Parts: sequence; structure tokens; C-alpha cells
Amino acid sequence: MTELTEKLIAFIQDNLVQDGDDLTIDATTPLLASGLLDSLRTARLLNYLRKDLGVLVPAAKLDPENFRDVATIAAMVTELESV
Repeated sequence: MTELTEKLIAFIQDNLVQDGDDLTIDATTPLLASGLLDSLRTARLLNYLRKDLGVLVPAAKLDPENFRDVATIAAMVTELESV
């Protein structure tokens, strides 16, 4: 598991999973299908990517396929960092 994946998992687990939810995040947890990522939580995640990781996600990348799970988010961030 990469450092980026670990950071994303920690952020999502600590900041987006509600107290009382019986959900443990890993790289393949379905974030959209599970209902974890809604519009507010997605905005918080995008803010984390921008402020803490320094990656601005352009509107063209705001596709549900890019937010399926932590692995796909990490792949998108890696792609954006290399541009």
C-alpha cells in the first residue's frame, strides 16, 4: 500500500465515516455504492486533496468513476500530480 493510499484511508476513516457507522475503510471499500460519499463529504475530500495534498481536481475529473474507492482516487491523484 502506498503512502498516498494510507493518507487517503486515514482521512476518510477519521473525517468522513460517521460515529456509529460500522464501516472500516480500505483501498477497495466502495465509497459511492456504500453511500459514504455524498455531495458534502465529496466536497470535504476535494478540499483535503487541494489543501493537504496540493492537488487541485479539475471539473473534468469529477466523474463518479474516479471516486469509486480509495484505489481509484489515489490513481487519479497520482495522474494529476504527474501533469
